[in-house]
Amino acid sequence: MIADYVQLTTTTVLFIIIPLLYLIYYRKFRYFIFDQRTKVTKGKTSRGKCPPSFPNGWFWIINSCDLKPGHTKAISYCGRNLVLFRGTNGTPYVLDAFCAHMGAHLGFGGKVCHSTCIECPFHGWTFDGETGDCVLSGVENKIIRMADKYEYHDIENCTPVPNNDNTTNIYLNKVSEKEEIRLKRYICREINGSILVWYHSDEKLREHPLYEPFDLSNELKMNKMQPRGESINYVNCHIQEIPENGADNRHFDFLHQSIIDIIFPFLKFHWTMISERATNPRLSEIMVHPHPEVNAYKMRLLDTFINDSNRRFLNVLSLNCYIQIFSKHKIFIFNATGFQMGPSLVYLFLWSPYFQVTFFQTVTPLEKFNQRVMHRIFSTKPIPYWLSTLMLMGEVKQLFSDMNIWNNKIFGAKLSYNMKNDADKGLHSWRNWYTQFYEGCHEHESKSLLCRSLAYPPPQLFSLSSKLSICLTSLLPIDIRCSSVHSFE
Repeated sequence: MIADYVQLTTTTVLFIIIPLLYLIYYRKFRYFIFDQRTKVTKGKTSRGKCPPSFPNGWFWIINSCDLKPGHTKAISYCGRNLVLFRGTNGTPYVLDAFCAHMGAHLGFGGKVCHSTCIECPFHGWTFDGETGDCVLSGVENKIIRMADKYEYHDIENCTPVPNNDNTTNIYLNKVSEKEEIRLKRYICREINGSILVWYHSDEKLREHPLYEPFDLSNELKMNKMQPRGESINYVNCHIQEIPENGADNRHFDFLHQSIIDIIFPFLKFHWTMISERATNPRLSEIMVHPHPEVNAYKMRLLDTFINDSNRRFLNVLSLNCYIQIFSKHKIFIFNATGFQMGPSLVYLFLWSPYFQVTFFQTVTPLEKFNQRVMHRIFSTKPIPYWLSTLMLMGEVKQLFSDMNIWNNKIFGAKLSYNMKNDADKGLHSWRNWYTQFYEGCHEHESKSLLCRSLAYPPPQLFSLSSKLSICLTSLLPIDIRCSSVHSFE
């Protein structure tokens, strides 16, 4: 009797405990998220002479699931203040953050209306996300608002406009009458579970992306892959340091270790890598792999994702991983075909006799020398959740090794390359490729920083004498003014 009761109780407990444990396991590892708790800031470390901090290209700004219809977000990445909102039609839109009326931030209290518009919380001026036009509030057919524009004659010294009437001082100049009001609009794409925005220093190219990010949906469906998790890390360095790491073959031999290296010293990971621009007419020949299945997969990826419109903006990697036994025998583990797209996106396709995995990496400058790095992993369904989590955390471990270098190094503006060495040749070629994304950025950032310094002077400047302030501001170009209607970056 007692034995039957104990057996029944044990069975009942197992029927309850096992499903409960699996539920906890499923909720934890079905889509695993690692978010670095200690968030570094740009700090006081000198970085030396650097290229511009915010290159031209596509940048991650938010995960799709974090922006619901009718919601707004204030975005201040890549040296720009923007408002992101999702219209009630489900489409995301990005505009300059500051209302053209009196400068209120649309990301704080702004309301989505008329399907594609956002209403300023200060005075109700409404801006259409599809065009940036200011439209009359409460009007469904989106009639563009007309307004007169004014700006200070001399906002730094607050001197009046010269006139013959000595009784009234006028400080605001009328710039234009009945002009259409609009904010800058930024192109965004919702793709692969993320919202990306296109930044370019050239105003003519701000609404005309030079290339498009990869759509992975067909590739993932073909290989029956599903998203398994993501890691978020924060790095204190110039943005270029992070993607440059992908073209640096030799650092694997010195910086990256695994637990296998420690427990089994006779086993070592061995890495070989090729890095080549997509514009090379011999690319397919250079990327040939001796493993037939790897080669077939690699060639299909090259044919699928590279085209004439994006070729100039792609750098292609081929990374082989082996386990070396007693420094003699090598066992092939996997090959990774990587596409570095523009300054901040990386697509990494891993093929192995044992598994298939895809990584999507983004780098977003939160501010100068402060980068947000995200890795998202997709894997085939047979791979258990704990194993895909282990793979993701393996990537995080490698990243922490890199971060120890990045967070404490200067930018290498003056370099010593051994051009007899293939690794240094590759780095030299990679830097020449990447530098194209800085075109026009220095001038754009200089203007932006100057405007900010005028609008928000540091507190210590207020302690200077008026005479010194006048002397300093007199050195500025006379055409630098701040408008009472236009927003500025």
